Amino acid sequence: FFGHEADTQPWIRGVNIGGWLVLERFITPYFFALTDCHIRGDFRFYPNQIDAPPSSSPLYKKMDDNCKPLDTYPVDEWTLTSAFPNKDMTKEYMEIHWENFVTRNDIRQIARTAKATHIRVPLGHWIMGDILGDEPWVDGGWKYFERLVGWCREEGLEVWPDVHTAPGSQNGFDNSGHLLPSPTCNGWDEISPNDPANNSESIFSKNVVRSLKVINDISNAIARNNMTDVVTGFGVLNEPFVDCNMTVVRKFYDKALSIVRNNMGEVTSVYIGDMFNATKWNDGWWVDKAHHHDTYLDSHYYHVFDEHPRHLSPRQHIALVCEKNHRDTDDCCYKDEEKKEIPSKGIKRLIGEWSASFDTLVCDKLDQVMAGIAVNGTAPEFNRQISPDRQDFLKHFVEAQMVVFEASKGISAGWFYWTFKMEGGAFAEWDFLRGIKEGWIPPIPPKNVSSLSLYGTCYDIIFETKDNSSIVHEFPDPSSLNPNNWQGFPIDDDVVVSHGASLIQEPDGTWVSKQDILDDSNAKKMFLMKNSMAECSFLLLGILVCIFVYKVKKAKKEDYMELKN
Repeated sequence: FFGHEADTQPWIRGVNIGGWLVLERFITPYFFALTDCHIRGDFRFYPNQIDAPPSSSPLYKKMDDNCKPLDTYPVDEWTLTSAFPNKDMTKEYMEIHWENFVTRNDIRQIARTAKATHIRVPLGHWIMGDILGDEPWVDGGWKYFERLVGWCREEGLEVWPDVHTAPGSQNGFDNSGHLLPSPTCNGWDEISPNDPANNSESIFSKNVVRSLKVINDISNAIARNNMTDVVTGFGVLNEPFVDCNMTVVRKFYDKALSIVRNNMGEVTSVYIGDMFNATKWNDGWWVDKAHHHDTYLDSHYYHVFDEHPRHLSPRQHIALVCEKNHRDTDDCCYKDEEKKEIPSKGIKRLIGEWSASFDTLVCDKLDQVMAGIAVNGTAPEFNRQISPDRQDFLKHFVEAQMVVFEASKGISAGWFYWTFKMEGGAFAEWDFLRGIKEGWIPPIPPKNVSSLSLYGTCYDIIFETKDNSSIVHEFPDPSSLNPNNWQGFPIDDDVVVSHGASLIQEPDGTWVSKQDILDDSNAKKMFLMKNSMAECSFLLLGILVCIFVYKVKKAKKEDYMELKN
């Protein structure tokens, strides 16, 4: 049930700097479109490549037809850094990206135009040089992170780095640095036969131990280089997968929290990944204020990674935010656990990633983009425009998420949009700065003003949204996909299925779901009582009106008779 109460806490409202110090192919597809020229050290750049050096730079060379695409393009940072014959050449190529992808003007726009308060910066676990002999990673990105911190200091932005990857991969995703055949945490948390942990009582694998060392190295460097006035938060591990050992992850988080605060200070905010299920953590975990103040359980919510939501109508997408995304945000963290009435004094909630993308599966569209570059030398849909009707929906979709990710019983602290910019137009709905420029992402409200107070409740937004299904372009055909996607969930919520028609608005402006009333005996009694009282009020009003009319007519009749006599 969404009322009109509006919290005035100082919200965290930020944007991710994705695809920079940890590469992601869908953010910068041209950088992954390697040719035989690149592999010889003759770096060439595609038209309008987002991370190319300025055309005036001696490093800039246009792509030409003599450069032949590799038979197979890299898919992640592991395969990209493996593609070059030596690490010197790899580092030279990477430094072009680090230097040019994030600009001073980007940070200025995030702070001044968008009015964001924070940025979240994914970091590779190799950034401080923790690289084994058989690993292809290259370091060197740290100085660019330091430069970014300086820019953010000038603009008044807070920086929250996030250790986005882990040795062995904590999830098997490409954004862990190393795409595995299937998602899993086993490469990170499992103790292998030759692991030193076999000869000790430790439950930590060698890769978990390496991750703790990485956290120590990075947080120590932040403190040593006097960056804690700007770097006020720290994410210890992005998206550990659902099959991670819960005991290992919890002990890892305990140690990581101690390391960060020992190095950066007790006031440092620390956020932890929820393993794609916030409910698991609503069991008294970190709820005390003394040791776990300014800690956050980080969740990431997207509508595009399962085929069920991608076909929904505009109003149904908003309703899914109001229902499922709201419930998921609300699942943690409370002192009274199951009742969920007393918010934790320690750990709060944070939505560290979300976007306006809703109908296009990234990996399948990305295959088309990369194939188009290989054949034609240009990325398909590079100059794609978003129609006015689609932009109108995106605006409501963004506003609904802003409202929901803030309106959760005092346990939600804010959010970070993914991501700050994109190359080309195929994935334009992920592009924060484009959304701000085109108006389908509204300027962020002042720090102590809730989105709810500006945009109304999520249910209000459902009925402000035109239910125009012609703007939905589901991709790919769902029949071509595995229906048992691990992220899948049924679309069976009555508010979603009914496009919002199952909602009732009470006289005080509060929205009520008919199904929730039927499911909740107390709510049903209250609703029937209110309706009975309303019916009685109308009946009484009707009686009073009748009496008034009768008296008026009687008075007029008496006046008439008096005049006649």
